[in-house]
Amino acid sequence: MMAWIFIFILSVFCCVNSSYSYQFANSLDQQRNRLRIVALHIRSEIQYRFATTHVTSSILNEDLKDRETIFDVTLPEAAFISNFSLEIMGKRYIGEIKDKETAKKQYDQARQRGQSAGHVGMKPRDTNKFKVAINVAALSEVTFYLTYNEILQRRRGSYDHTIYINPRQIVDDFRIEVYIQESREITLLRVPPLRNDILSNYNTAVRNRYAIVDRTSPTSAFIRYNPSREDQIRASMHGLSGLFIVEYDVDRKLDAGDVLIVDGFFVHFFAPTGLHRMARRILFILDTSGSMIGTKMQQLKDAMMQILDDLQENDLFNIIEFNDKISRWSTDLPVEYATPDAIDSAKTFIKNLTADGWTNINDAVLEGLSAILNKNISDSDTTPVIIFLTDGDPTAGETDTAKILNSIQGRNTKGVPIFSLAFGENADYNFMKKMSAQNNAFCRKIYEASDATLQLTGFYDEVSSVLISNLTFQFIGKETVKSSITNALIPNYFEGSEIIITGQLASRDLQELRLSVTGNGLNGTMELRSASNIYIHGADHSEKKKFEGFSYSHIAEKMWAYLTIKQLLNDRLRELNTTTRHDMKYRALKLALKYNFVTPLTSMVVTTPLNRGQNNVIDPNDNEFGASDDPYSYWSNNIPQAQAFTMTSPSFGIVVNGIIVSNKRIFMRKKRKDDSTDSSQELKTYLGSIVISGFGTHISITPERWILNGDVHKWLSSEVMTSYKTKIVTDGTGEMIVVMFPNRITLLVMKHTRTKSQKRAGKVDFLGFYIVEDRGFSESTHGLLGQFLYRKVTLEKKKTLKNGRTRGKLKVHGNTRKPRKVFASLGRRLNLATNSKIECWMVQNNGKRLLDGNYMDYINRRNVTDYINRLGGGG
Repeated sequence: MMAWIFIFILSVFCCVNSSYSYQFANSLDQQRNRLRIVALHIRSEIQYRFATTHVTSSILNEDLKDRETIFDVTLPEAAFISNFSLEIMGKRYIGEIKDKETAKKQYDQARQRGQSAGHVGMKPRDTNKFKVAINVAALSEVTFYLTYNEILQRRRGSYDHTIYINPRQIVDDFRIEVYIQESREITLLRVPPLRNDILSNYNTAVRNRYAIVDRTSPTSAFIRYNPSREDQIRASMHGLSGLFIVEYDVDRKLDAGDVLIVDGFFVHFFAPTGLHRMARRILFILDTSGSMIGTKMQQLKDAMMQILDDLQENDLFNIIEFNDKISRWSTDLPVEYATPDAIDSAKTFIKNLTADGWTNINDAVLEGLSAILNKNISDSDTTPVIIFLTDGDPTAGETDTAKILNSIQGRNTKGVPIFSLAFGENADYNFMKKMSAQNNAFCRKIYEASDATLQLTGFYDEVSSVLISNLTFQFIGKETVKSSITNALIPNYFEGSEIIITGQLASRDLQELRLSVTGNGLNGTMELRSASNIYIHGADHSEKKKFEGFSYSHIAEKMWAYLTIKQLLNDRLRELNTTTRHDMKYRALKLALKYNFVTPLTSMVVTTPLNRGQNNVIDPNDNEFGASDDPYSYWSNNIPQAQAFTMTSPSFGIVVNGIIVSNKRIFMRKKRKDDSTDSSQELKTYLGSIVISGFGTHISITPERWILNGDVHKWLSSEVMTSYKTKIVTDGTGEMIVVMFPNRITLLVMKHTRTKSQKRAGKVDFLGFYIVEDRGFSESTHGLLGQFLYRKVTLEKKKTLKNGRTRGKLKVHGNTRKPRKVFASLGRRLNLATNSKIECWMVQNNGKRLLDGNYMDYINRRNVTDYINRLGGGG
């Protein structure tokens, strides 16, 4: 019986990537000598908190061959791309915004025609990363133009405008310019030194030594950052890298704020000062399950110690800790006043917390709502707030997230805000975003790093001080289109924040808007009327321009579209009705297409002749809207089929493919207790052929022979050969071939030979493949085996079942976009390299979630015979 055969793609490949980076297989030094950033200009125009950032990057290919480049830019999570274009040989190619499905279809068609694939790298906190590939002709230059928009959010008393820079090389012409024009006097303006995204209590007196700040008027400013080549080299031989931040704030009064009116649209900014903090009724719900053990638990304790010190005696509070069980600090009362004795008792409770057990989110939140909505306190004059923290997803009690959301929403009859903290990569961020959105709050990621304590206390500072509750914005008369106004009912106004309301006016000629803001403050009901109006007519705004190049035309309309899309996407998270959700999605999509915004619902397609007419797609990485955990493709695409791995592309350094063979079906007979027999078939598969390609070397190996660049060799020969600086060594025993690449990569192929009697029984000779040295592989290495080089698989929990078997929960993380949980059983298997049995975790469902995609994605059954003939091998 002939063994059945199919092609099996391992695809171990090596490539280089970075922000503003260029990917191909040669070393980083060689890469820089060929593709060079000759200019990088970033210009931000901030007009009344609305930031428009233009990025211009010119890339020169100094090689005699064409080279592929990846334009890679990191943006704030809240930003929308509004323009992307390429200038090639003097001609401009402008990107088009399309709905995501259409854009993805065009991109998939382009890939099937042979377009190179890229990979998604690690991205800084609270950001989106965008990429587009382009082929740069020999001795030519390509210029990328990118524009993105963002409304700056005021947090803890200031606006932070952040620009992510990481060219990974010294740039001759490097410049950042930030222009600010505000409605009120700028009272705070600071440009700190470049830093990474790890928080620290930095000295606010320290300034960025290369940034020049010019206060052109009380309401405007200009910042220029223009480090020379020498300045960049002093920072690093690899160029500058970090966050360039401009912090500022404006003068504030106890009033209704400012209203910007431009061409029939308005924007209302509300952030009064002089208000006193209201008494709080605050409940902390803290995850203490087993996954919080170690550093995370200590950071949580450190943060809670600082937070408890912030409470005042007129505040009410309680603490709930949960794993698979629920317990409260105060069991006598639902909440207690923050007296010194109570604070000391609570600190003792926090110090004694230990991490253990599973995660019962549903019961913990319902218990918290019962406490904070207790009938004895619900009518008090304190403002209720719940802060909920977890590092995992529900694994005990109710585990269906849809049912959990329904039960919480049903219990939260008073609309108590539930602010969620997703601690670490393993937390279910999408579920927590929905829970907070449905309960008048928002979710924030807490990154598992050395600054987690600062992140936690910073978040608490952001949401703990309520100045006004139950805000209502009323626009007097018939001056506005009511249906166009963004959310005018706000549960709470927090100290240091700002509320922005936008809408459409009934007439483009209106120059003034009357309004009223009402709410509850520390001293009862309050009302503020008539904000200051700033009128700018789009046809005649030259007198309002403070800087050359500023344009105020349609600024209010763009801000309205931006905020309306954001609100529709957020409302869609909390909406349960399918029809209404679809309508919200349609409206957000329609606005995004009209105003040329790349959002989670849209993508941008750029068509260029240098890619043989193929399309490049810019698409946001947002898991809520369908992004996968695929580290191989660009933007939310499925794992490419096996033929995509075998494409000739500069992105690949080393490729390893294999052919699988199987033994004949062997009938196994087992004797039953009643002396009858039960027959079953056993079928096992092995590697029958291996092909290794890279750095000009091509070697195909079968149990019978191996072929190096077309020359046939026998296994028994003991040889050391060199092929383009790659060494191939055989040991003379006929059992091992070692392939040593010049960049610290060593691969080993072993031959396993069956005896004659075993072959008569249906067994076959086969090969073993091993990675001996892997330091030369980049973090982009992929394939069935390659993906595990930079992937961590750790045991989180294990328990013994009644049948005596051991079951465990594994955490898969490292080079996955989001950590995954995999369940496995403990077993034993033969290690063919050492010929000894070892314990190992057996993953079920064919490695589902352990692998990227499905194992079948790495298999290509087509044209098997032709492929084998080309290899010169068989099975």
